Amino acid sequence: MTVSDLFASFKPGEAHPWRAVYQGIDYPGEVLIAETWRPELGQKIAEGDIHFRIVVLTKPQQVAPESIADRRIALCIPGMAIREERERYRVRKKGEELLREEATLYAAGQVLTKERLPIDAKEVFSTPDNEKRFQLIASVILSYAYPRLPIDTSALKKTLSPSDVAKVCDGFFGTGDNPEAIEALENFSVALGLARPENPLEFDPRNCPLFPILAQMLEEGDGGLDARELYCQLGSSYGLPWPLITLYLLCFVRHYRPEIELQLKPGAALYLRSGESAPLAKLTTNLVPQIWWSSGLEQAFDRLCYRSPPSWNEVLPYVRFLCLELKPAALVGEVREQEMVLLKELGGLKTAISGIESDLDSLSPKLGKHPPGVLEALKRLSPIAQAKDCLHFYALVEKGYATPDAFGEDIALCRRLAQLRDMAAEIVAVKSYLDDVVLGEGQRELDMDRVSILGQLTLENLVPNIHLWDSVKALFDWFKSRYRALYLAHHRDYHQEMASFRLVLEDSKPEVDALRRLNSIAELGLPVGQELIDEYQGLLANVSPCPVADKEVSVEEQPACPHCRLVLTAEPPKREVERFLHQLEQALQEQQRRLSSEAVRHILAKSGEKRIDQFIKMVQTSNLAPLVNVLDDELVDFLRQLLQEADIEIEWRPTLSELAEKFASLEEGEIDAAAAEFARVLKKAFAKAKKEHPGKRVRLSFKE
Repeated sequence: MTVSDLFASFKPGEAHPWRAVYQGIDYPGEVLIAETWRPELGQKIAEGDIHFRIVVLTKPQQVAPESIADRRIALCIPGMAIREERERYRVRKKGEELLREEATLYAAGQVLTKERLPIDAKEVFSTPDNEKRFQLIASVILSYAYPRLPIDTSALKKTLSPSDVAKVCDGFFGTGDNPEAIEALENFSVALGLARPENPLEFDPRNCPLFPILAQMLEEGDGGLDARELYCQLGSSYGLPWPLITLYLLCFVRHYRPEIELQLKPGAALYLRSGESAPLAKLTTNLVPQIWWSSGLEQAFDRLCYRSPPSWNEVLPYVRFLCLELKPAALVGEVREQEMVLLKELGGLKTAISGIESDLDSLSPKLGKHPPGVLEALKRLSPIAQAKDCLHFYALVEKGYATPDAFGEDIALCRRLAQLRDMAAEIVAVKSYLDDVVLGEGQRELDMDRVSILGQLTLENLVPNIHLWDSVKALFDWFKSRYRALYLAHHRDYHQEMASFRLVLEDSKPEVDALRRLNSIAELGLPVGQELIDEYQGLLANVSPCPVADKEVSVEEQPACPHCRLVLTAEPPKREVERFLHQLEQALQEQQRRLSSEAVRHILAKSGEKRIDQFIKMVQTSNLAPLVNVLDDELVDFLRQLLQEADIEIEWRPTLSELAEKFASLEEGEIDAAAAEFARVLKKAFAKAKKEHPGKRVRLSFKE
C-alpha cells in the first residue's frame, strides 16, 4: 500500500485520535488513511466518545454518498493516484515540492459526505498542514451534525476542554480553594447553564437547558435509562462530549427533584475524594460532592433512574455503628424489630449529645478549647438523633455523610466525649490538684512530671485519646506519692521551726513591754523603735504553728494542708525574727544610754531614794536584763515625775555629728574656725529645742 508523504505520520488502516474545536468546545474524533474505500469505513459512529471521522484515500475511486451512513463522516479522495504522481515526478521533485504536489492532487479531488456538504477540497488542501485541514473539515461536518447545541456557546470565554470540565466539577463541589477550578467556573459555568451570570461561582442549574431534556427522556424511559445508550444519544443527537455529559448527569442527580440516582455497574470502581470507594452501588445526591473526578468515569454508570426507597440492608452499614447487634433483615416483622432497636439507640444518642454539649461549655475554661470539628460533628449528629423512623434516619445520615465510615467516625467521637463526660469530675480534680501544687528549685524533676501530666490534661489531647486516661491517672498517682512524702516532711520541719520562733518571740515580750514603757517617758526624748511594738503582735501571729503540726496531714484531695495552706516553697521567717530581736535590743540600748546619761543621772540622783540609786547603777551596766526585769509601770511613773519636776528638757541632738560633717579632720590652723562653727551649731540646737519646749530649761546631750 502506498502512503502519501502528506500523511506519513499516520499508520495506514488504523484510526488515529484527533481533536477539533467547534463552537468553542473541544471535540474528539478520528482520522484514517486507506488506499481504497471499504464499507465499514462509512458505518455509523456507534462506539465511544467520537464526534467525527475523516477518511483519506490514497487512490482515486468512485464512492457513492449513500455508502456513508453517518453525517459526521467525511471522505477525502485525491484527483490522481499518489503512486502515479510519484513516478512522474520522482527525479524532478523532492521534499516540500512533492508535498505541495500531493496536496494539489487532493485539492483536485473531492471531500465527500453523506449529505453532500459544501466542503471545497481546493480550499481544504490549500492550507499548509493537516491540523488546519482536518479542523476545517471537522468544523463543517460538526456544524451540520450539531446545528443547535444545548449550551450558550456565545458565553464561553475560552475553548472548553475535557480538563476544564473536570475543573468546573471541582469548582462546584470541591473545597473551594483551587484557583484553577474557580477560573473554570468564571469561564464556563454560565454558558453551561449551571450558574447564573450574577454569580458564576455558585451552583444554580435551575435554567439549565439540558435538564428538561433529561427529565423528558427519563419519563419516556419509564423512570429508567441505560447509561450507555444515554451517553450515545446525548453525544450524537445533542453534540455533547462524554466528559460534559458526565458533568451534566452529576449536576442533574445533585439538583433534580424528585430524587434520582445513577446506579453503578457491578464491581465498578468509583472513588470519593477521601480515597474510599463509594459506599453503595449507586450515586445519589449527597454523594455527588464527594466524587473524585477521573477520566472514564462514565464506565462505572449503569442506569439513570428515579430513586427508590432504601431497603433495611442498605441502611445497615450506617446503623451498625450505633449498635453492632443490628443485622440484615428482609421480612417486614424482622425489619420492624430492627428499627425499634435503632430508635432506642437514637434516643440514647440524643440524650448523650445534649449532656456532652453542656459539659463541653463547662470543661473548656478548665481544660482548654476542644479539638477542631467537635462541635461540627455534634451538629451533624443532632438532627439524626431525632429521626422518627428508619427511612427518616437514612435520609438524614445520607445527607450529612458521604460514607458509613464518615458517620462511624462521628459516632466514635461522640462515644469518646461521653466517656470524657463520665470521667470529667476526676479529670478536673487532677487538673486542679496539679495547678495548685507549688514546687521549688529543689524539686525540678517532680515539677517536670507535673508539667508533663498537665500537658495531657487538655480537651485537645483527651478527646482523641480518652483511652489513655488510666495511664495518665497512674502517672498522677505516682507523682502524688512522691509529692506527699516531700510535703509531709516539709510541713513537719517548717512548723517545728515556727514553734521555736514563737517561743523566742514570747520570751522577748518583757523587752517589748520595757521599750513601750520607756518610750512613754516623753522627757527622755523621741520614742525609739516604736514600730517594733506594733510589729510584735503581727510577727507573733505569723509564727503560729499549724494546729495539726504534730499529726500527719492529708494531701489526698488537695496539695496543701487544709489548716495552714503551707506550700513547699514557704520558709519560716527566720530573718524577720532575727532582725526584730536585733532592732529591739538596739532600741533598748538607746533608751538605756539615755537613762545613763549624766543629765538624767544628775536629775534622778537628787531624789535621794535608795531604789533610784540602785536603778542608776543598773542602767550603767551593759546588761539589759536587770533593766527589763525591774522596769514596771510604777517605776516608770516615778521616773517621769522626777524628770517633769526638774523642768529640764533633755534634747538628744546630733550636734557633734553635724560638726564632724564639716570638719572630718582638723589642723592647728583651723581651731578658730572649728570653734566658731561649733558655737553656731550649739546655738542653732538650743534655739530649736527652746522653740519645741517653751518655758523649760534645755540641756543638750552629745551622746549619740
